[in-house]
Amino acid sequence: MAEDISNRQRLSARLDQRLTQKLALTPQMRQSLEMLQMNILELQQKILAEMTENPLLEEVSDLEELPEENVTPNADPDDQSLDEVMSLLLKRTSDHGPEEDEPRAPVVDHWRTDSDIVDPAVYERTLFKRENITDHLMGQLHLARLSPEDFKVAERIIGNIDSDGFLRVPLKLIAKNAGVSLDKVKQILRLVQEFDPPGVGARDLKECLKIQLRSLFAEREVLSDTLPLSKRLRSLVQEAVDKHFGLLVGHKYAELRRALKISDSTLKSIVALIETLEPRPGSAFDLESGIPVVPDVYVVRRGAKFVPILNEQKLPRLRIVRNYQDSLGVDHLGPKEREFIRQRASRANWVVKNIAQWKRTLLRVAEVIVDYESDFFEKGTLFLKPLKLMDVAERLDLHETTIGRTVSNKFIDTPRGVFEMKFFFHRGLDMFTGATVSSITVKQLVKELVAKEPPDSPYNDQQIADILAERRIKVSRRAIAKYRESLGILPSHLRKRQCDV
Repeated sequence: MAEDISNRQRLSARLDQRLTQKLALTPQMRQSLEMLQMNILELQQKILAEMTENPLLEEVSDLEELPEENVTPNADPDDQSLDEVMSLLLKRTSDHGPEEDEPRAPVVDHWRTDSDIVDPAVYERTLFKRENITDHLMGQLHLARLSPEDFKVAERIIGNIDSDGFLRVPLKLIAKNAGVSLDKVKQILRLVQEFDPPGVGARDLKECLKIQLRSLFAEREVLSDTLPLSKRLRSLVQEAVDKHFGLLVGHKYAELRRALKISDSTLKSIVALIETLEPRPGSAFDLESGIPVVPDVYVVRRGAKFVPILNEQKLPRLRIVRNYQDSLGVDHLGPKEREFIRQRASRANWVVKNIAQWKRTLLRVAEVIVDYESDFFEKGTLFLKPLKLMDVAERLDLHETTIGRTVSNKFIDTPRGVFEMKFFFHRGLDMFTGATVSSITVKQLVKELVAKEPPDSPYNDQQIADILAERRIKVSRRAIAKYRESLGILPSHLRKRQCDV
């Protein structure tokens, strides 16, 4: 008996060897990922901070020549390209499938800088007034074709929406000040809550999330190339928000799982979906910093072509202090001083290398966008083509997530105005010819059709879908309804009623 117990004890102390693959992000890798998603102003501040902290970095005057990559060879044994890092990360974390293929196109492989700009007028739009949430909503309201009375009510509602996108004023007070019934205010509020951005006009966070979920579910039904959400998952997410909101916002996930009687994997799906929502729908129009938006890229015409140019005038030109290695041979330096110099040299190399990679990757992505959307720059919104991150990733042989970080929070100044670079990435709808058309183009067509429709006989959603079908654009009645609502356009029977009034 004692021998059996001794055998079990020996077995319990035995080591269990397992082979697992883990990616440990070094500080250098982490810096690469962080810098890539910085915009021009953030990168400028990062460079200035690095110059302050690292004595081996110095700024080069405009009169001096600077090699394209001023990097000391063999300075860092952990050298690894950003895209390799992203690929390793995504092996562990990504479950996104491939999207539609796009024929590869030649991409210019040399850099262009702001010194190449020949048209000084391009600088006139360097700083521009960014649209605030009120301007954005009023622009949609003017397209809604409301009666004068309803327009004034909507205007009051929009005027009381704060910078976060929430309506903080009681509806009874709005009704009293507008001289209308409470039901009328509720009716117009529902219309405003259909405006962009999703969740705007909510009176609290719970209502904000419910509006966004409604918009998200409707969009998933409209876009055929979007992975559908199961009815069960939709129901569970709505139940979590409706009935267990306190557990959700309090991150009491164990209690939430028990309340919904679901598995851990289903809980993760619910939380992941909720985390895609925006708790402050007005944050995209936040102007509290007072810092003007500066384009990271300009698009200028060169002959018959449009060409992207990096806005490098904001970035200090860096290099590593020359002959720093000579100091390592000085006799009076101790081991700590030598190690300090080596560490600073390694960091300086990474900084210079990451700046060069930021420029190179951003310019390559901009070149693909400009090449692909040349008709848009020439002719306008109706000629905008659908484009996905995967399309650009395949053309540049980079990872999709690398492209996503590259365009994040960056702006491009074009002949059609200043846009967030993310503006150019949107899904498309099928045409009967087999081609695809941008969802933004379809919205523009819907807006134009409604603007030109007979006032006494406005088009209903099916008629608009039929007209687009005649133009070989395949879009369902439900999709038309979704686009119409996102534009703030009323249904046909209400538009006719306004005409009669």
